[in-house]
Amino acid sequence: MDQDTDRGASQGGLKVRYTVNCSNCRTPFDAMESDWCACLATQRSLVCPHCLTCFCQAPRAYKESFWSRAPQEMWQRKMERSKEAFVPKKAPDPRAVRRPLVLVVEDEPEIRKVATMAVEGLGYAMILARDGREGLEMAEAYKPDLVLTDALMPRMDGREMCRRLKQNPETAGIKVLVMTSVYTSARYELEAKKKFGADAYLAKPLQFQKLKDLLIEMVGWGHSKGTR
Repeated sequence: MDQDTDRGASQGGLKVRYTVNCSNCRTPFDAMESDWCACLATQRSLVCPHCLTCFCQAPRAYKESFWSRAPQEMWQRKMERSKEAFVPKKAPDPRAVRRPLVLVVEDEPEIRKVATMAVEGLGYAMILARDGREGLEMAEAYKPDLVLTDALMPRMDGREMCRRLKQNPETAGIKVLVMTSVYTSARYELEAKKKFGADAYLAKPLQFQKLKDLLIEMVGWGHSKGTR
């Protein structure tokens, strides 16, 4: 990956540019000026301003090269973003919840933060759970339209939570999307759908457009649903 760092004069002193070639379209862009992506991932990456693609799914060598050559200012950008405060909203009364409702079950704080911004930004109401056991309890209490869950979590993993939801007549109709960054082969996808009843099995990082398409497909468009 061709990369270049230079420092030019600006009104506030030195302005740092970190020019890299996009992993997708190969067009050079300044990483210091690019936006962070909205992928559901522990470590988000930057969006190319030309093709609007991030490098979350780029080859490992590209990511390693990007960060090994990055100037100190780029690392500071990353650290400042990771320190952004996130205080989850208190779950509303189940009787007054807005629909369509998405339950996100995830033990990684960063992904919970990104998921909240993404799901609410699309117009859906949402509630959060930190593990499968808590997710199961919230699903039984709130009857969400869709559950978006990590596969591997403490106490109870997402696949087992999905199996129990599908076996319960009161929650069997809830759509369940299982995410994983580890077990991504076709064999595990087949197991998740046949053995545990998952409606979809997704590889992390899950890109924003993919999440949007799945929500619309499975529960409809958030802004037009209102309450029920």
